[in-house]
Amino acid sequence: MRIQSHSRRCAGVVLAVALGACSQSNSPKAVVAVKPAVPKAIVLAPQPDPDAVVQSATVEPSPIFDEQYHGPDQGSLESVTALFARGYIESAMRETMLAAVHIDYPLLGMRDVRLTDPVSKFLTSPQARKTAHDYLYAGLARRLDRPLSPTQWAQIWQQLPQQGRLSDWVKQIKRVVAAR
Repeated sequence: MRIQSHSRRCAGVVLAVALGACSQSNSPKAVVAVKPAVPKAIVLAPQPDPDAVVQSATVEPSPIFDEQYHGPDQGSLESVTALFARGYIESAMRETMLAAVHIDYPLLGMRDVRLTDPVSKFLTSPQARKTAHDYLYAGLARRLDRPLSPTQWAQIWQQLPQQGRLSDWVKQIKRVVAAR
């Protein structure tokens, strides 16, 4: 009897499982409940500090970096004397010759003045020669940090090779500066 009751129980369990499987296929699908939306945290703006200092309504613009050169004009007496003072003899000589040649040829630029050029290219007229004379005198006096007497300057001017290159004049001026 024990086996029969045990068989009946097993048969009942099998029947219950079979009925459960059949009933699930016909039953309506389960509805998933939608969760209510959780409100986001409210962010409050910072409250103004009652002890803070109030600034004026006008704001000055920040300074803009300017890459433009604000020194003396290239080829000016001021530029030449400044170059001589700093010891830039080659650059000072090139600017001197640029100033001299601008008397007769105003469209030439610094790119047209090379140390390998003959001096005669730049000293094309008595005015150009006088400009070069005056610029070199002022620049050399500034470099030596003392005025030159007319005799001293005449001697230096005579030693500059009139038919030489610009580089020859640079060498001669450097000798004068070194002998000071």
